[in-house]
Amino acid sequence: MATPAQGIARLGFRIWYERQLIEGHVWFVTGFLCAVLIMALMEELNLRGPGPLSLSSLVIIVAASWLGIVAIRRYIRMLGRAESLAEQCVCPACACYGLIRVLEAGVAETDEHPQRMRVSCKRCDQQWHVESI
Repeated sequence: MATPAQGIARLGFRIWYERQLIEGHVWFVTGFLCAVLIMALMEELNLRGPGPLSLSSLVIIVAASWLGIVAIRRYIRMLGRAESLAEQCVCPACACYGLIRVLEAGVAETDEHPQRMRVSCKRCDQQWHVESI
């Protein structure tokens, strides 16, 4: 997985942001479909019925629950990161939104630590720092 600085440097901020939103919503839809699957299987679950059928339903419910939780957490994390960066990508000098060039970026040790980027406006060359969570 590329860091936000690598993605922005390669694609530009606006395309990177759009892709983050699309990928985030794919994760949301995955979580929603897992919830629908869980509800459908819970409705049909019969613990007094044949063993293998009930056991397979329980296994699918547990797997869908795990995938749904992971998907929703990923959705929230991706949208939070994208929105945080979007708020900071307005040039302080000319108020131009999203036309940035990444000059340098600190290497994030883990996903828990913020990544600091030095960026400049493509229109007026004003420089400022942006932090990615």
